[in-house]
Amino acid sequence: MMKLRLMPWFAVMVSCLIALGSVSVSPNAWAESAGQADLDEALRMRVTVEGLPDLSQVIDRLQLSLDKGLEVEEAELAEQMISDALMERASALMQVVNSNSIGDDRIKQILRLIISDLRRVLAYDNPPPEANLMLGRLMALPGGDPHESRRLLGKYLETADINDAQRAEAYFLRGQVQTDEEKALADFDEAIKLDPENENYGLLRIVFLRNRQKFDEALAAVNEILEDTPEHANALILQGELFRQLDKPDQAIESFDEATKIAPQSPGPYQNRGEIYREQKDYAKAIDEFTKVLELQPGIVMPLVHRAEAYLNNGQLEEALADADAVLASEQVEPIHRVAAHRLRGEALAQLNRLDEAIEEIEQLSRTVPNQPELKMQLALYYLVAKQPQKAISAYDDVLLMDPENALALRSRGDANLNIGNHAEAIEDFEKALKVDPEDAALLNNLAWVLATSPEAEVRNGDRAVELATKACELTEYQMPHILSTLAAAFAESGNFDTAVEWSQKAVNMHDPENDEQLAKELASYQKKQPWRERQNIADNNDQSNPKSTPEESGAQSIDF
Repeated sequence: MMKLRLMPWFAVMVSCLIALGSVSVSPNAWAESAGQADLDEALRMRVTVEGLPDLSQVIDRLQLSLDKGLEVEEAELAEQMISDALMERASALMQVVNSNSIGDDRIKQILRLIISDLRRVLAYDNPPPEANLMLGRLMALPGGDPHESRRLLGKYLETADINDAQRAEAYFLRGQVQTDEEKALADFDEAIKLDPENENYGLLRIVFLRNRQKFDEALAAVNEILEDTPEHANALILQGELFRQLDKPDQAIESFDEATKIAPQSPGPYQNRGEIYREQKDYAKAIDEFTKVLELQPGIVMPLVHRAEAYLNNGQLEEALADADAVLASEQVEPIHRVAAHRLRGEALAQLNRLDEAIEEIEQLSRTVPNQPELKMQLALYYLVAKQPQKAISAYDDVLLMDPENALALRSRGDANLNIGNHAEAIEDFEKALKVDPEDAALLNNLAWVLATSPEAEVRNGDRAVELATKACELTEYQMPHILSTLAAAFAESGNFDTAVEWSQKAVNMHDPENDEQLAKELASYQKKQPWRERQNIADNNDQSNPKSTPEESGAQSIDF
């Protein structure tokens, strides 16, 4: 059972109880004090308080006595007792908060109670200075009120009789919520001056500089610390993080390696190295680092998400699926991590050829987390692979309602329309996408292809097809056979069959195993002075990566996904 500390007024309260037990009082003496009986009971209850429930009952009984009415002196006593009891309850609850994550719903509820208690304390006359410090500290937390925090901490700093350590904390907290950079740094410097033994103030001043994108200044400050204390593990970790933000991964890894030598049980260096290796696409090393984090901190969600992604990119699909499932089974998962786990799970299922399950996974997630373009894009891709182009188009429609200039969605919807023979709609989307991203070689290629090969005379435009296909070839340095085949088709549509044969032959000569047969058919068509015509039908195409096909003719791959 939690034992609560007794407040300074305990001696006064005991004296009152003794007086109550020894003095004879006439029945009418307190006739005007309707709340006196409740105050008397609160005094008796206060003596035996052993835990928060008891303390809360005392607070409620004291408030009841005030609500009923007390004489001036008794009211002052009741208010002082409530103030002290509220401070005591707030302090006890803060111990619970400090040992748990503030993201927990139960902790959030406790924080609301603490804030309410402190506000009640500050509403009374002559509140204890610590109430300003405690509430200022809470208002400095994410989601708090920085303006109120600055006001409360400033009020606390006006107090004369507080020690240097307490004053340093107040300066440090106020520095964190300052909007003016100079004022913030001045507060941090004052905190360091008042309490030089507290190394956290110096490190957190560096974090402040880092968060303000002052990476070079922050790095210089952390280097000063390391000159004096070369084996300062936290400073080495911070140095490594700064190197990462300065895009110096090799130096960052050196810092993290040194930190691991000094503090091998610290998970931070392993996590950071894992993220660097993941960015470098060295997924095997990333997996090893994230695994070490999980050995040191079992059940932590973020490294599980990162390891699942590394497993996925490393082709270890069952392992990726297991990690994603572990994230989703966790009781405390931030929404961003839950969404990431579902998306990774969907991708692992898709790559395991469990496409129906992948679609169901992302469909359910889209219903739970609506208005997320990335989810709709992922779902649309799965629809295309599953030969459900109309659903894919609908998903792209949703994306474009949220983001009308999403070039990838426009291009992808154009591809989907092209796959089912909707050439006019495909061209409209390609043209819109081209205005947003005029240097997309795949987009240029796809638009050129349909302008050159559509059976619909009203949509064909050979000259524009030549222009677009030429630019696509230039962007890919004339090294992509399917884009060369598009350029050939464009010249054929323009009536320049000699040049069409020249480019088509070059495409054939590149020997694309997947498309050699189709490229040869195109070349033969141009040699006969016949332009290529194509209308696709995704229902007749089993290869989603090569969707160019038609009942009339077949051509080489020119549609990129």
